[in-house]
Amino acid sequence: MEISECPQCGAAAAPSDRKCGYCKAEFFITSLAYLGSFDSGGVGKYLKHYKELTRNDPQSTEGLLGLGLCYLQMGTYPLAQKCFEEVIEASPDVSQAYYYYSLASIRGRRLMTLSLKEVRQIETYLNMATQLDGEIPQYKLLLAMLKRDYYETNGMKVSEPNAAKLLLELQGQQIQKSELDHLKTAVKVGKEEQYYDMLTILQ
Repeated sequence: MEISECPQCGAAAAPSDRKCGYCKAEFFITSLAYLGSFDSGGVGKYLKHYKELTRNDPQSTEGLLGLGLCYLQMGTYPLAQKCFEEVIEASPDVSQAYYYYSLASIRGRRLMTLSLKEVRQIETYLNMATQLDGEIPQYKLLLAMLKRDYYETNGMKVSEPNAAKLLLELQGQQIQKSELDHLKTAVKVGKEEQYYDMLTILQ
């Protein structure tokens, strides 16, 4: 997919460019960690950029992922879900789509209050994200939160690995502050500190 100008500053871009040579903004974002560094105006510029890209190419994985991330950052969960669903259909090997779909599905609710159907789908998607890329800590972190706050709190049987094992694997793992901040906003659990204290937070 070719970009003719920077979505942030409007500087001209060559077709092969992946970031702006002037303001250094990325043209194709793949995480909230990056998007979280922009204010609402910057997110709005990216939203407009990705809407135009997906209008020209409705099957663009990069465009749909970026659009979904913008909607997720803005708290527009149903639209974010739809974008991530389309990414999964078009490119089922994109691990971020499964994780961010899960975040969008939770919609800021307490995990223990979700329906079993919702939890089963989220668990399936997080397992898939972890299988595709087990080095990204937030995938296992959210899965641990789900198993502890839903299954354990509700007195239900927990599949292996359980929350304790997942959290043990996360000891000393590094996670971007903006990713963690969004996780705290999008997901409600009891005793939050038990999930975050073992992580190294990157600014």
